[in-house]
Amino acid sequence: MLTIDTTIQGTSINYTIARAAAQPLAEKASGEAMLIAWFDAKHKTGHPDVEECTGDKPGWLAYAESHGGNLAVNINGGEFIFIFATGLDNQGV
Repeated sequence: MLTIDTTIQGTSINYTIARAAAQPLAEKASGEAMLIAWFDAKHKTGHPDVEECTGDKPGWLAYAESHGGNLAVNINGGEFIFIFATGLDNQGV
């Protein structure tokens, strides 16, 4: 999975701010990007909350990977992570 790392400074961020930053970064890298899953480290919440996914990965990440998620936007070192499905071929951004 390709990853874009970014930092938001100068303000405390929430889901709305993080998502507003992540979407254009994903679209710039890929043209079109559909949000598949996301994680909020502060609240230890991942969406979708998929309990059926077992193994060594959190359910939200396993879900994203099995549903075409191929681009991650990592904000502030994992404070928020957004996984998108794109037309990218996983060879580089």
